[in-house]
Amino acid sequence: MEPHVALAVDLLTLHGRIRRTLLTGKADEVTASQTAALGRLLRYGEATVADLARAEGVRPQSMGATVQALVDLGLAERRPDPADGRRTLVRATETGERAREEAWSTRTGVLAERLATLSDADRDTVAQAVALLAPLTEP
Repeated sequence: MEPHVALAVDLLTLHGRIRRTLLTGKADEVTASQTAALGRLLRYGEATVADLARAEGVRPQSMGATVQALVDLGLAERRPDPADGRRTLVRATETGERAREEAWSTRTGVLAERLATLSDADRDTVAQAVALLAPLTEP
């Protein structure tokens, strides 16, 4: 296996392990896809289901189910598009924003506790790795 492929496998494995570690203390019923959609609404503002689906790389039917679940949980709401009455816009509610902030805070705390067990030098290395990896997530 080529070194860059082996590194990719290692990164994906680590990503999965970190994700599972952060989900162990999860106290809400919001799924990963719902969290992603809610996060996008909070970062970029209201959107149509089709726009959310495109942005998240899923089918509109799947995003429709995700949005409906967020609406049912009171984390998002739908409203008619004032510019085009045929379209519906989805936006996060205040409850959704609070829930996202609480979940983010909890996950940050868990990860911060784990990072605190590292030496200063190792934390510096992790910070350097994050800086190097961040551009890989850009389109």
